Amino acid sequence: MPEYASSDEEAENDLIAYCEKIDFDPEWVAPDKWASSIRIAQQKQYGFVQARKTILTDQEELVKAGARDARKAKLDSDAADLLAQITYDHALKDSLVVTILNQCAAAYVGGERVNLGLGGSPMDRGAYGDLRDEWTAAAELADGGVFTEFVSHAPQNKAALGKGQVGNTLAKRKVQGNLLVRIAGVRFNMHIDIAD
Repeated sequence: MPEYASSDEEAENDLIAYCEKIDFDPEWVAPDKWASSIRIAQQKQYGFVQARKTILTDQEELVKAGARDARKAKLDSDAADLLAQITYDHALKDSLVVTILNQCAAAYVGGERVNLGLGGSPMDRGAYGDLRDEWTAAAELADGGVFTEFVSHAPQNKAALGKGQVGNTLAKRKVQGNLLVRIAGVRFNMHIDIAD
């Protein structure tokens, strides 16, 4: 008999660990499919093996050309036309908001990682404060479109909070700010290093 989970929490923890192992963000799995995988993991006749197979199926669907085309079409039909609006908006056109949203949009279409990092030197705290204001302004332009739930977090000292390790890498985080946005329901998180 297959090994199976005894609770939602155990099933979810196993599936999240499996997603990390196969380098797949569970954010890409629709909430109803994720709930189904959790239920499958708890069934004696299916268990973890079948639940993991559903995750693999979701991952395969994500990378198919048709799925990419559908995501591109969804982005292109953005009712708010946010990417065009910010390009022509007097206050935002020269802002990093344009770069960040374009990076998130490209990751959405490509089915790539949802946790992104803004390269370059650490940003001055004042500049990050301005960027947070611009992020809020972009959210107002996005109303009614596929870009939703704009959130910005104040800088945090990740190392002091015990979150200094970057995944399974040797890289270390210090002070970091985060800008979040959902694109057609998929949440993206842009990590921004902040100068001490």
